[in-house]
Amino acid sequence: MTIYHPTELVKSQDVIVRVGSISGTARPVITQSGATFTVSGAPTLYTLQAATTASLAFNDGNTEFYLLGNGGFADSVVVTSQCTASITSYFQKDVDGTTFLPNSFDEAFQVVAQGRYDKDHEVYVEINKQLGVSGTTFYYDRVAFVSRVMNYSESYPADNLVEVTFDLMSRGRIGIHQNAENTGSIIPIVPNS
Repeated sequence: MTIYHPTELVKSQDVIVRVGSISGTARPVITQSGATFTVSGAPTLYTLQAATTASLAFNDGNTEFYLLGNGGFADSVVVTSQCTASITSYFQKDVDGTTFLPNSFDEAFQVVAQGRYDKDHEVYVEINKQLGVSGTTFYYDRVAFVSRVMNYSESYPADNLVEVTFDLMSRGRIGIHQNAENTGSIIPIVPNS
């Protein structure tokens, strides 16, 4: 039996989901190189601060083929890849710094909610899992992709908060960076502004 030290496990509280709207502008270009990627043209990112659960799935589409003289055994090749993030969050009003804005909702949620009425709306999303820290350098496992908001639904429990679930389904290239570095933590300490 293997025993793990608690500091070896990645905590879900250290997973940060950031989104940015790219409708009306050119789609960001993600260039993968080994275990790193670069993005050109990324939009302003906002932290989805009211998220309660998130799951991420990588789905590969493959085509099977048979070779002559191969004894009748099948082989396959991956022809497509897609990433889907399924997120549960709360409908959140807007607070900029210390100022409450009664007539709007949070910028990150606005990016997602635009998909309710704009069916061409695309979202750039980054999911960061904090791996560790050395001095002022924070290390993350980062996944980034352009997506479309799908399967959006809201629930209104009589005695609770308005809960929202939605999927972010990738379009185009997926970027995966196994050890992205940031100076300082990207975990938010104040609301989006």
